[in-house]
Amino acid sequence: MRGLKVLVAVLGIAVIAAFLTLVILIATRGERPTAVTPVGDGLRPPLHASWGQVLIDQPTGTRIESIVVSGARIVVHLYTEKPGRDERLLVLDPATGAIGGEFRFLPR
Repeated sequence: MRGLKVLVAVLGIAVIAAFLTLVILIATRGERPTAVTPVGDGLRPPLHASWGQVLIDQPTGTRIESIVVSGARIVVHLYTEKPGRDERLLVLDPATGAIGGEFRFLPR
């Protein structure tokens, strides 16, 4: 019976320690800003800035085919002239206004 009491006490302490560890981890991770490393030629405002307008340099005659929100990114499908010629996907970060990257589809 004494062994059972010791086991219950040890497991109770372990549960309390695990709970406190979880609370501490959540509290410390919530304080750190996430690092964003944007790639591309767009204007890059500082993190947490009210970025207003971001100018995206594209060739004359560029048209938007579609815009898709995917998780924490916005993907813009662009083309110049007729669809199928000079198509590309532009990946934007809506939190910072930064261009995350560009995928180009070259004709064969």
